[in-house]
Amino acid sequence: MREMCLKKAGELLESVRRKKPLIHCITNVVTVNDCANILLAAGARPTMAHHPFEAAEITAGCDALVCNFGATEDYEAMFLAAKEAAHLSHPIILDPVGAGGSTFRREKIRELMEQVSVTLIRGNASEMLALFRNEKTVVGVDARKTDGEDTQGLMEQAKIFAKEKNCICVISGERDIITDGNRGIYVENGSPFMSKITGSGCMSTALLGAFLSVEQSIFAGAAVPFVMGIAGEMAQGKCEKIHGGIMTFKNCMMDALSLMSENEILKYGKGEYLI
Repeated sequence: MREMCLKKAGELLESVRRKKPLIHCITNVVTVNDCANILLAAGARPTMAHHPFEAAEITAGCDALVCNFGATEDYEAMFLAAKEAAHLSHPIILDPVGAGGSTFRREKIRELMEQVSVTLIRGNASEMLALFRNEKTVVGVDARKTDGEDTQGLMEQAKIFAKEKNCICVISGERDIITDGNRGIYVENGSPFMSKITGSGCMSTALLGAFLSVEQSIFAGAAVPFVMGIAGEMAQGKCEKIHGGIMTFKNCMMDALSLMSENEILKYGKGEYLI
C-alpha cells in the first residue's frame, strides 16, 4: 500500500506538470510570493486575485481555488470566489491559518464551510483541533505542539470531521495525517528546517490546489506532504554540504521540487496507508 501511495504521488506530480493547471490563491501577504513560486516549481500556474470585484470572475477561469485565512481582510473575496468555484464544481482548498488563536477566524471559516462544500482542509495540529472542537488552542497564530495529542488520536478526530464535512483533512506535523473520513495515510517525510522559514505550510496548501485540480482524492491530499517533505529533506542535505542557512534552504527546496522525479518519490517516500 505504501508503494501504491508513492507511485500515485509521482503520477499526480507528472499530471500537474503536463496539464499546467491555473490555481487561484487568495493567500496572505507574508507568503503570496512563495506560494506563487512553489506552484511554478511544480509545473502549475498561479494567479493571486484578491479584490472582491474580480475574485469570482477570475476563479471561473481557474482549475482550483485556495483560500488562506491568514488573509482575513480578503474574506469577502474568498466567499465570492468559493461560491463560484462550488457552482463550477472546482476543488476548494482551505487553510485555517491562525484558527487556534483567533475566534474571528474560526467563525469566518465555519461561515464559509456552511455556505459551500470545501474539498480539502490543511492545517497544523493546533489549527485543526481548533476547528474540530471550535475552541482556542494556542495564543496568537503560531503552530504549537498540542500536549496529549498523539497521531492516532488526531487521525480519529480528523476522520470524524472529514465525514461530517464530506472533505479531506490534512494535518501537518512531524507525522502528517491525511484522511477522507474512511481511509487514512501517514506521511513521515520532512525536514526541521521547514519550520524555520515562513510559509512552508501555506506553500503546501497552494500545492494541494494544483494536485486536487487533477484528481480529487485522498491520494492527491497525501501526494503534497510526500513531495514537499522529500524536497525538504533534499534541500537540508544540500545545505549541510555547502553550509547554507535557512534562505538557501528555501531556494534549494523549490529547486528540489522542480527537478523531482517519480523514481525519487518511490525511493525516498516514507509513510503508511491505513484502511
